[in-house]
Amino acid sequence: MENICKACLASTKVTDGDIQLAIDKLSRLKGMKFVEDSLYLSRLEKCDVCAYLEYGTTCLQCGCIVQIRAKLPDSTCPYPKDRKW
Repeated sequence: MENICKACLASTKVTDGDIQLAIDKLSRLKGMKFVEDSLYLSRLEKCDVCAYLEYGTTCLQCGCIVQIRAKLPDSTCPYPKDRKW
């Protein structure tokens, strides 16, 4: 059975291809910059062990796709009180 989002009844399945497509589209925006790979991977490692990560992609604190949020230089972890990154 496919997982369904409780808030919108849409599928919760986000594939690596979906994420890469979104990142590729963002990269074509004028002036869009991403963090270096080492920082990106460090952020994802922290997300991977967070209790608020669902389906390996979705942050339950803000609803973002963590693989996209972690790429953005001005983004921070939305974890309350004690941000992970």
